[in-house]
Amino acid sequence: MKLKFGCFVYFLVSIFCAVAESKCSNKCDLALASYYVSEGSTLSSIAKLLQSSLNIDADTIVSYNKEKIRNKDVIQQGITINVPFPCHCVKDSFLGYVFNYSIQSKDTYDTVAQQRYANLTTTDTLINFNPYDPNRIPDVGNLSIPVNCSCGNSAVSKKFGLFATYPLRPGDTLESVAAETGLNSSYTTLLQSYNPGVNFSQGSGVVYIPGKDQNGTYPHLPSSSSGLADGVIAGAAIGGVAGVVLFSACIYLRCYRKKMEAAKLLLAPSEDLSEHGRGSTLNTDKDSTSAAGGPGSGLTDVSVKSVEFSYEELVTATDNFSLANKIGQGGFGVVYYAELRGEKAAIKMMGMQASREFLAELNVLTRVHHLNLVRLIGYCVEESLFLVYEYIENGNLGQHLRGSSGRDPLSWAARVQIALDSARGLEYIHEHTVPVYIHRDIKSANILIDKNLHGKVADFGLTKLTEGNTSLSSRGVKGTFGYMPPEYVQYGDVSSKVDVFAFGVVLFELISAKEAVMRPNSSTVESKGLIALNVSRKAALNMHLIYFL
Repeated sequence: MKLKFGCFVYFLVSIFCAVAESKCSNKCDLALASYYVSEGSTLSSIAKLLQSSLNIDADTIVSYNKEKIRNKDVIQQGITINVPFPCHCVKDSFLGYVFNYSIQSKDTYDTVAQQRYANLTTTDTLINFNPYDPNRIPDVGNLSIPVNCSCGNSAVSKKFGLFATYPLRPGDTLESVAAETGLNSSYTTLLQSYNPGVNFSQGSGVVYIPGKDQNGTYPHLPSSSSGLADGVIAGAAIGGVAGVVLFSACIYLRCYRKKMEAAKLLLAPSEDLSEHGRGSTLNTDKDSTSAAGGPGSGLTDVSVKSVEFSYEELVTATDNFSLANKIGQGGFGVVYYAELRGEKAAIKMMGMQASREFLAELNVLTRVHHLNLVRLIGYCVEESLFLVYEYIENGNLGQHLRGSSGRDPLSWAARVQIALDSARGLEYIHEHTVPVYIHRDIKSANILIDKNLHGKVADFGLTKLTEGNTSLSSRGVKGTFGYMPPEYVQYGDVSSKVDVFAFGVVLFELISAKEAVMRPNSSTVESKGLIALNVSRKAALNMHLIYFL
């Protein structure tokens, strides 16, 4: 541990010394945005998009691009032009400027970042800086558009004090970027020094390029006029490094403690699965550890088929948990698509506070295997809690029944097949395992549909165990409104009947394509369960049938 800690501190101190010039501790009066001119763009529209406290107009833009723009009324498409904007410290975290954009109809974060602002910002940045849900951006309103900037680096050169934020495009190279920005090939080493570690051919991201002012010259980096004595500077530097070392120690110890807590989590008994604390005796596979456990049996008995993935592997597989790979979000976490070790997978990321649900799923799916239950591939307990499942191509049943996410409606044959598959999965955990597993959250959203339109029961985060046909009292009622039987809500008794009732609601959904909870009419705010509505409508008919029977 001491060796790791020493290396960690050395690494952080090295980074501190290397990037001290680029920390958000200064500002410059001016930076340039390298804007790609697309079809339909005019200098006036560009000036409006990149309007700031500088109050720029078309003439201002022309003054910074005299070699490319001869007439402000005529602008060539497919070129990049430099537009001035202020460069400040934003939220004490990065150098940049936040532009104000008036939302237009049908705008999305993608179109605003990529088309309106020509990749000067990113979709993820806009999502983080704005309150609107990505799928619910209003037709009227404003967006905050952060754009990064640079104020130079005296360690590289003091000859350049004005920089353009240049978005890389597919096909760019170090040489082509230099040529596009008016620099000859001798400046390529300088460009790379200003952008260390950046691949200019990656086709995305931004780099910082020396830019010319309105006089057509490269302004020098302003020299420091603080007049501080060398001893004072040295003392401040030593104090700063000492502070970083202390901060590094705190961070390292916190991470180490977090890792130890995660390790304890895996060794702790799964208290939430059952008040009886008994493990399953189902798994007899020769490749798995025995799942039989006495009182308090926990994750020490988990099958070796559950692979423990590293956090770095999950980060790589999801492109750092990119929104482009996000495929769903539930009550306990976010789900991302990934390809791990040659297999398509769905990764659920949960916070440490969801440890009970994490343990419940891990306990069930490492011990119980069935064609109609979603398959668990592995897990990870670094940084957050992660469960890795097989990837199910066709989403969930609710999406198909109600036409969300562009899913095709199901044929009657497919609906019957999915109902049978789901019933088989439930029958297995109710009748063929010892002890019995009670799912407690059966609903259309937790029945996944594979590429062959077969159903698989998923999401075992609320599962409890019972002995045979007995029931137990739960300390808290959990589930989804509309799918829970009244006696469970009132008394908290947990048995297989909880799942059977919920499955009946799913069958109602399959037949009617209606939601489990709905309003009887548009004029009331009262919500009723789907079964309650059907029962009330058919009460008279049922009484009539009972009379004759």
